[in-house]
Amino acid sequence: MGNETIFESVGRLLFTRERVRTLETELNSAGIDMPADAFAGYVILNVFIVSFFISLFLALFAPTSDAITSFVGGMVQLPSIVVWVVIFIATLVVLYFIAFIFLSSYVVMKVEDRREKLEAVLPDFLILVSSNIKAGMTLDQAMWYAAKPEFGPLTNEVRSIVKGSFSGESLEDALDALSSRFDSKVFKRTMLLLKQANTTGGELTDVLERTAEDVRNTIIMKKEIGASLVMYEIFVLFAAIVGTPFLFAVAGKLIEVFERIAENMPATGGAQVGPLGALKGFSGPIINSTDFLYFTIPTIFVTALISSFIISAIRSGSKTQGLKYFPFVLVLSYLVYWIVSSVLSSFFATFS
Repeated sequence: MGNETIFESVGRLLFTRERVRTLETELNSAGIDMPADAFAGYVILNVFIVSFFISLFLALFAPTSDAITSFVGGMVQLPSIVVWVVIFIATLVVLYFIAFIFLSSYVVMKVEDRREKLEAVLPDFLILVSSNIKAGMTLDQAMWYAAKPEFGPLTNEVRSIVKGSFSGESLEDALDALSSRFDSKVFKRTMLLLKQANTTGGELTDVLERTAEDVRNTIIMKKEIGASLVMYEIFVLFAAIVGTPFLFAVAGKLIEVFERIAENMPATGGAQVGPLGALKGFSGPIINSTDFLYFTIPTIFVTALISSFIISAIRSGSKTQGLKYFPFVLVLSYLVYWIVSSVLSSFFATFS
């Protein structure tokens, strides 16, 4: 409990109330049962500790210590303690952004995964609730007994939240809490309809059955749209994994060939014969192979990232799912680039 209090204090100290509320919503949608301020404080303290030990390693490890001292000393003269404080702050900032990116990606993927699982079983759940109501149960009892294990995360959330209504909690509040546990517009609208129908005395069974049918039709429509766009997915994947790396590898090797030709050109004038005669005065490409490599690597990275988002938008209608495809697209892109570069290097080596 003491550790949790420290985490909560750090979280409240370093994050605004608005940010904590936003983080709490994201954690609820991801199914992470941890206070938002405690989660933020836990991350910050771990980043601080890891940054401290990395900075300490850089200070005590002789090769890195000498390299950093000579690099900083070549630009400005600073006391050693100031240099290491700056290194610690820089390490802290870098690790914070890395942790932020990875944790945000994890939470987003968790939210999307829960939403997909929820919407896949929601029609069957609503039909079962409707059947229970027809059997004479109240809404909360019908939802409790409809929460079967095969419904996955929906079962756990229903049983942990709806049971509060059995002990006197308002059913409307329980439905609001249940809708906040999933980032699904379909589910939120369903809970809103149930609240309104339960308050006004409407036909709950009709509402549930029609809502289940609408959700099922929506899922079928999404699958049909995804199936009709398969060719676009193939084209985008081919461009990201094969086309872009292949062209960059060929262009990079071509630049290297031109650099070799420029190196072999005679420095003096006069009549030139042979295959190099037509290239008299050629001084080489404007950009060298090293600079082109520095351009190629991040460009492939950005291309793979954008392509993953496009594939995700086509396949599931949500670009955030692209984080799930991005590592595979990136690794395959770099692998194709390396293979093509190696093959071309071997090919031109036989003629050198």
